[in-house]
Amino acid sequence: MDIGIFGLPQSGKSMLFSLLTGVSVAGGQRTEASVGVARVYDERVAQLSAIFKPKKTTYATLTFIDLPSYDLQASRKEKNRILQLIQDADALLAVVRAFEDESVPWPSMSAAGPSADTPAKQLETIKAELLIRDMEVVETRLARLEESERKHKISKDEEAELATLRLIQPALADERLVSQLGLSEAQMKAVGSLALFTAKPIIVAVNVDEEQLLSGDYPGRAALEASCGAIGSPRVILSRKIEAEIAALPEDERGPFMEELGIGEPGIQRLAALVYAHVGLISFLTAGEDEVRAWTIRRGTSAKGAAGKIHTDLEKHFIRAEIIPYDVFMQTKDLTQARRLGQIKSAGKDEVVQDGDIVTILANA
Repeated sequence: MDIGIFGLPQSGKSMLFSLLTGVSVAGGQRTEASVGVARVYDERVAQLSAIFKPKKTTYATLTFIDLPSYDLQASRKEKNRILQLIQDADALLAVVRAFEDESVPWPSMSAAGPSADTPAKQLETIKAELLIRDMEVVETRLARLEESERKHKISKDEEAELATLRLIQPALADERLVSQLGLSEAQMKAVGSLALFTAKPIIVAVNVDEEQLLSGDYPGRAALEASCGAIGSPRVILSRKIEAEIAALPEDERGPFMEELGIGEPGIQRLAALVYAHVGLISFLTAGEDEVRAWTIRRGTSAKGAAGKIHTDLEKHFIRAEIIPYDVFMQTKDLTQARRLGQIKSAGKDEVVQDGDIVTILANA
């Protein structure tokens, strides 16, 4: 799962990226994206690892792509170059600043101002930039298809794309995101090659200071909530300072520290849960002496599809899957006993895998 991080200068997005992934970002004016992988801690994986004592324990991961500084005064060509760095991302993380720090100026919306001194203003600016880019792409492609249609008969796929673009173009002009149009899977596939940003899930990360995090409030909160609601984007509150303090602690000290602050989970876990829920992802588990591992799949994936996530050969030669829900397994903590009690289900290729299922794939050699 690749997540593109987009935020205005001085929003603290690169610092959050570094804290989430452990990848340091070089100072100065970057021209290329930074890529880092964040481990998604899962208590179920930790418990299974303690039971099976495997040679290897592997958690699910999220890959973050952090854009270089996005200058609102740059040319459209330069802006599009930067946006291309995250055009293949599965989702976008829009970072907006709420934290107060006199040493860090607020993002500037234009050369002369005004400053983007509220989270809602920043989100509206990000939305506008994505809409402009998508409108350019849609209008260019629409003109080419219509020109082809005038000259000769176009293919069925091109007809489908043209019809979908004619739905999308006026919606973008009306400042509506593609994700809000209720397009079918076939329609989304028809325009998939255009990598439209407003078709992607957008999660909003509010970068707050310590006081704001602990109080659960920040200036402009109501306006931001309204803006997020208007585009169907969930929010997560993160504090770069608190995340830095958590990351600096040994793992066995992080729990008591977060409990003292009234924080249930570090930012990456809260963010991961939000991404999974909003994008429609779940984790299934595999467990044994060699490895305990969490695998990320889309909700509704079949047992055969889950086998393909592990290895293409397992999907190709799939016979059946043996499945036991995590909570059921934890009643005995023993696969042999669970089998004896009839708690392990034999599933065919079309069986839908659920979040937390412990899955064993049986396939021909």
